[in-house]
Amino acid sequence: MSLIIDLVLAAGLVVLAWQTLISRDLFRGLVMFVVFGLTLAMSWARLGSADLAMAEAAIGTGVTGAMLMLAYWRLRRNVPAAAEEREPGRPLLAATVGVLSALVVAAIGLASLEVLGPGGMAGHALYEALPETGVGNPITGVLIIFRNLDTLLEVAVLLAAFVGARAAIGEDSAALPLPPAQDAPLVGALVSVLVPLGLLVALYLFKAGSQDPGGAFQAGAMLAALAVVLTLAGRVRQTPQTGLWTGFALIVGTVVFTVIGVGMMALGAPLLAIPGMWAVYLIEAAMMISIGITLALLFAGSAGLGLRGRR
Repeated sequence: MSLIIDLVLAAGLVVLAWQTLISRDLFRGLVMFVVFGLTLAMSWARLGSADLAMAEAAIGTGVTGAMLMLAYWRLRRNVPAAAEEREPGRPLLAATVGVLSALVVAAIGLASLEVLGPGGMAGHALYEALPETGVGNPITGVLIIFRNLDTLLEVAVLLAAFVGARAAIGEDSAALPLPPAQDAPLVGALVSVLVPLGLLVALYLFKAGSQDPGGAFQAGAMLAALAVVLTLAGRVRQTPQTGLWTGFALIVGTVVFTVIGVGMMALGAPLLAIPGMWAVYLIEAAMMISIGITLALLFAGSAGLGLRGRR
């Protein structure tokens, strides 16, 4: 039975990826992309990679899928003809790029296996050093302690993406239209239940990340998902300027990580060394805030967001 499930997931990934690439209907392609992401999350779960499964479901599928759907809605409003059907050559071009990308990834994977060789020592060294750090989750240990520069750059790239998006949109462009505040009882009931529950889940993922699957990226994605819910429910409004607290939230992840990492050099430690578990929690909390607010602003397409009451 386990083998059958794995084969169904593997075949489903190939079919869904192909349908996403060749679909002439843009909306159908977006739906296939979302379903592909959910199937990929289940595949990661089957492989025992709970962190990757949560990240794929929350960021790769949830937030990204919502952004693509909102972009499609705006495209239909501004250029109706362009949103209805793709150009004849586009599916073939997309399929070609997809196949070539798969070949490149396969080549990199095979080359990596040859470089590591049988019984690579990196994993053994990590598990031997992990108890000394106090971090029980090996993925968090790798990202924060052993590959901390990569993690810092990932947060910095996310900030750069927001800055680039704002530069591309421009200050004079029309704001992305958001739904008005909804007075429907069902909408209010759903928001009142989902938001507190989502906050609890985000806090759990943040706290559990040091010992179990979870961490800043998963918790930040959950916060962003709550912002998407509030946006679609009409509970937030766009602001033309990035306020003080919003700007602080955008940069706090990069700043805290950098200050701690560079400050350790004054004590004779290596660059980006982590002084203890308190620093791990502080860095993770700062990154969670930055990831959540950045993804939320990218979804809304605005410089800032503010709460608004129901009409």
